[in-house]
Amino acid sequence: MEMLENEQQKRIRKTMTYRYVVFCTIALGYFFVFFHRVSTAVMAKDLAVDFAIDPAAVGLFGSMYFYAYAMAQLPVGVLVDKWGIRNTSSLFILLAGFATFLFGMAHSFSVALTARFFVGLGVAFMYVPALRMLADWFRKDEYSTYSGILVGVGNLGALAASAPLALLIVAIQWRNTMVLIGGVTIIIAILLFIFVRNKPEDINGASVEEIEKAPPRIVVKVRTVDAIKVLFSKYNFWTILIFFFIWIGTLFAFQGLWAGPYLTNVFQLSQTQASNILMLIAVGAIVGCPLSGYLSDKVIKSPKKVILVGMSCYIVVWLIFVLFTGTLSLNMIRILMFLFGLFGYSQVVVWANLKENVDIVMLGTASGIVNFFGFTGAAIYQQVLGLIITKVTGETAASTVLGFRISFVFCLISLVAGLAFYITQKEKPRETI
Repeated sequence: MEMLENEQQKRIRKTMTYRYVVFCTIALGYFFVFFHRVSTAVMAKDLAVDFAIDPAAVGLFGSMYFYAYAMAQLPVGVLVDKWGIRNTSSLFILLAGFATFLFGMAHSFSVALTARFFVGLGVAFMYVPALRMLADWFRKDEYSTYSGILVGVGNLGALAASAPLALLIVAIQWRNTMVLIGGVTIIIAILLFIFVRNKPEDINGASVEEIEKAPPRIVVKVRTVDAIKVLFSKYNFWTILIFFFIWIGTLFAFQGLWAGPYLTNVFQLSQTQASNILMLIAVGAIVGCPLSGYLSDKVIKSPKKVILVGMSCYIVVWLIFVLFTGTLSLNMIRILMFLFGLFGYSQVVVWANLKENVDIVMLGTASGIVNFFGFTGAAIYQQVLGLIITKVTGETAASTVLGFRISFVFCLISLVAGLAFYITQKEKPRETI
């Protein structure tokens, strides 16, 4: 008996140690997911000049990543179940690396647009595997905390894609920068394949259920079509879908693309100056993501309440941008950018909220559907804002301010509507569907 207990303790220690190797490697990959996601905000002016395109076309450049990302969310859960997190993440990050090479070398708009699509497609197969990794390697009361840390690391990638990226572009031009980043992304793919393991059992470690002394997880196979029917029949699932569509749409339309042109066109800042300010969104997110996860797991113990508070504060930030679009001081802009990241990314605990409302056997499918809605929202919002800005902006500074203000009003109204709908989510903690 004592020998069995000692063996079990060894297996538990093995899991508790190696899970950080898996987490750190996945997090490194996720760093570049965010880097690629928001890099167009810094490159927007260079892309417009090199390819001779207007703001609407720049919006298409930014949204192409999100269309590809959204499309991938439906099959990603299935592939993770079939191939495992190791093969899925390493293969598609490899694709993203080669696509980044192509993007840097493209000399026509169509080729660059295609390359950007495949960058988005490649990195799209990272987050759902990461969520699966958290479920398989970490305890239930750690889920929100580590998912918050994960997105915080992602925002370090967004931070790197602001001022540091701008400086690198100044030094070696945007094309050489993308070729370099492509090489780094390929190296990450190799590291994922070497170090990631699908489950603790793959290293002869103890499962999460063994560590928690819970009954073994009974996996009941559910057809994808049946799972989708069940999910879409539930009201709470719809509150999460609509909320996520609007939240991700407004968040990445601004951070991922239009924040840079807003600062350079309305306030006449240089690309470097704008990038230094954009860094503060990522700084706010780096603080907000782990904090929100900790509050959800350990303090408030309610993902929904954390989301409601964070979303309300996020809306206030948008309201200030609407009211004072062209008259903000630079110091006030800096504060708002930090708060935008702090409160905008507090919504990361939506995944814990989803887990409360979805049976574990459907979680992969549900996560893919929610991500599909969110990143479709990001693509649509980027393009809609680009169309509004192009339509309204003329030759005068006043028309430029008006173009951005109307686009911000669109975001604000949709956020208020989304919050109003999300509030109606029925309180059923731990309900399975």
